[in-house]
Amino acid sequence: MVHRPIRTGDDMPDDEPTVGPLPRLGRRVRAVLGLLLEDPGREVWPYWLDQQPATRGGDNYQVLKRLAGAGWLSRREESGKPNARVLYRLTPVGEARAREALQRPDALRPRDTR
Repeated sequence: MVHRPIRTGDDMPDDEPTVGPLPRLGRRVRAVLGLLLEDPGREVWPYWLDQQPATRGGDNYQVLKRLAGAGWLSRREESGKPNARVLYRLTPVGEARAREALQRPDALRPRDTR
């Protein structure tokens, strides 16, 4: 029997994405997912999201980073440019999960007020 070490998302190659659920989808995450689902093949970057009315005025970098960390987005850096952007795009599994999550009535749960 061959034992393989358990691998985390940080040391897995790109061809083996780890896709996990997001436990809570707040207003900003839902807005970002809605924009991404308008054109699932579009690559976006934080500044582009900052310019959109639905996602203006927030920390879109953290939202994209969180979605990428959960495996819902792929991430790539532009090459050959002095100020290269980091571009994000929905993965096929991320697209399916996003559609499902935005249709759930409990996708946006109120915060515990205790």
